[in-house]
Amino acid sequence: MPELPEVEAVRRGIAEQLVGRVVTGYELTLPKLVEAPEGLTLDNLVGEPITGVERRGKYLAILFPQLVAMVHLKLAGQVVLRGGDTPGFAAGHPVPAFDTELPHKSTHLVLHFDNGARLYLTDIRHFARVQLLPLDMLEDYWEALKLGPDTCSPEFTREWFVEAIRGRRLARLKPLLLDQRFVAGLGNIYVDEALHRAKLHPERLAATLSEEEASRLYDAIVEILDIAVPMGGAEILNGRAVPDHGRFPFVHGREGAVCTQCGGTIIKTRVNNRGTYLCPTCQPEPAR
Repeated sequence: MPELPEVEAVRRGIAEQLVGRVVTGYELTLPKLVEAPEGLTLDNLVGEPITGVERRGKYLAILFPQLVAMVHLKLAGQVVLRGGDTPGFAAGHPVPAFDTELPHKSTHLVLHFDNGARLYLTDIRHFARVQLLPLDMLEDYWEALKLGPDTCSPEFTREWFVEAIRGRRLARLKPLLLDQRFVAGLGNIYVDEALHRAKLHPERLAATLSEEEASRLYDAIVEILDIAVPMGGAEILNGRAVPDHGRFPFVHGREGAVCTQCGGTIIKTRVNNRGTYLCPTCQPEPAR
């Protein structure tokens, strides 16, 4: 958290409300937030317009005429736009609450724009990063990340996914789907949701999946993201999902709740030291 749906909400907000707007100033209270080669600082953004914004997996690239600001929200980054003539948006980690007065004590960067709008980057964990680099280095940057296909991109096809699963025979499903070099954008929440929807245990070995099961998992990933992306991500606070039963997310953060697929009881376990939610009836544990 934040994962693909949350970062995509940031991308859409910037694309719709800030492209063409000029940076007029900034406030930086956590210097380690910004990484840049020698000679580049946030000063280089002042007087420059945003020309576009891209996302691959959980990475966000804010484009300027000569520079790129690469943003990674890590575990708890939050981006909020307020003021000026914009409707504003809020996306990312839900703490602090999206309607909190800003800047918050954990707001580390504020960008000011020529229409009076302000873009706030807040992170209660201090792990988020903004990396500045020349625009002509962007493609090399993307390539160096070695990301797998973005799960919302045309490259993420059923045919590719089924074949790729076959190529990772000894991998367990949840660690495999969390590996950004395999597929980009999925994190703990949406992997739990997809595996639950596909009725597959997170510790199943890829080698044990039939072609039908691999195809079913592909459908589950697409369907879960089709739900999550338009709403800007799952509503989870302090590890618990919103209380309304039957509302997304259906399994993550719902320990002890009734499974919406079979009526069983959702449990919480750990896989690779990650909190993992599943239904033991729908997702039977594989034989050891």
